Amino acid sequence: MLRRVLCGVSVACASGSAVWASETPQVDYILHCQGCHVGDGSGYPGKVPDLRVSLPALLATPGGREFLLRVPGASLSTLDDERLARVYNWMVGAFGAHAAPKDFVPFDADEVARARATPLDNVQAARIPLAT
Repeated sequence: MLRRVLCGVSVACASGSAVWASETPQVDYILHCQGCHVGDGSGYPGKVPDLRVSLPALLATPGGREFLLRVPGASLSTLDDERLARVYNWMVGAFGAHAAPKDFVPFDADEVARARATPLDNVQAARIPLAT
C-alpha cells in the first residue's frame, strides 16, 4: 500500500504536478496524517482511532469538532490553517460521508486557527466526556 502511495506522489511530482501534489488535501493527508491513521483511515486498534468511526461520531457530538482540531496531530501540524481545514473537509468526505451529520458545516481556516491555538494536553481525558 505504501509503495502505491509513494509511487503516486512520485508520478505526480515527476509529471510536473508538484504544485498539485503539495496543495491537494488528499496528498496532505498522505504526507501528514496517514502515518498514524493509515490510508483508509482505519488507524491502529487501541492506539490510533479509526477515522471512519470516530470522525462522524465526534462531528455529531457537542465539542467534537473542537476536539478534532485540538488533538496534537492537528493542532501542532505544520499545515497552515487553510490547508488543515481542507484536509479535515476531505476526510469527512472520504471517511465519514456515510455518517456525517446532515447539517455538517465545512471547516474553515478561522475555526481551525481558534481551536488549534490551545492544543490538548491530555487527549484521553478530553475524549472521555465526548463518549466516542
